[in-house]
Amino acid sequence: MTYKEDKMKLPQPKYTVTDDKHKYTILMPTGETVGPLKSVTGILGIIAKPSLIPWASREAANYFKTEILRLGRSALDPAMLEQIAKDAAQAHRKKAGAAADLGIACHAIFEAIPLGKEPEQVPAELAEPTLDFKRWRLASDIEIVATEPAVASAEHRYGGRIDAIGYSPSRGGWGIVDFKTSKSLKYGNEYSWQVGGYAHAATEMYGVDFKWAEIVRFGKSFPFDSEARPVMDLQSAMDGFLTALDLSRRANVMLIGEPSFCTAGLRAPEAPAASALKKKLALPMGF
Repeated sequence: MTYKEDKMKLPQPKYTVTDDKHKYTILMPTGETVGPLKSVTGILGIIAKPSLIPWASREAANYFKTEILRLGRSALDPAMLEQIAKDAAQAHRKKAGAAADLGIACHAIFEAIPLGKEPEQVPAELAEPTLDFKRWRLASDIEIVATEPAVASAEHRYGGRIDAIGYSPSRGGWGIVDFKTSKSLKYGNEYSWQVGGYAHAATEMYGVDFKWAEIVRFGKSFPFDSEARPVMDLQSAMDGFLTALDLSRRANVMLIGEPSFCTAGLRAPEAPAASALKKKLALPMGF
């Protein structure tokens, strides 16, 4: 975590937080530890993201088409087709990984600039987001006070790492800033619940009220458009996160018992004949 030395500082935290691969642990002044704790983003994984399914399907289809066109008729070899199909199934993960790497690189520059430590040479792929970050700072009265602080709630047992904590007179004081490198803010209220989780933990940890949160998106491809959007109701965002936290915990409690009726035993003798018939008719798998 980095603080600006010549600007307003946060109060001393009531406890310290360590982060080990997104598992957070609280060290209390008494020496007691609380954790490891699940992360804010891990908790929000309980929320369905319907748009990710067609996106992953498109990435797989595009990869398959590209490889077939690249390899030509040789791709009709069954073994090669099988390999292409396996790689296509992972295409969305590779693209998501590349996007995450770009986001990490952008965050590193966003952390350095307020400290006067901007790199002399900014990679070409980061030039436009870096320019828009500077534009956003000039257009806003938010003073970035701390970057990348790890925070956690001892009461609710979760942790997270905030992109930046800021102070804004026009917004009423302390707030949370979250940076996104994406084409759009398309996941409904999930981003607001994310900063709500951070705000709740930071309020508990520092003993001050966090009044606002702002999500700043930076375009990562042409036309490189960027935007800053306020969270309209931070209290509702905090409540929404706690609801997701409760749901994620309930999801770990199995509520469905052993079957009271099952035909598996009756179907077992029929399985070989059904399998043979499927092969004979060349029915697709899963029919």
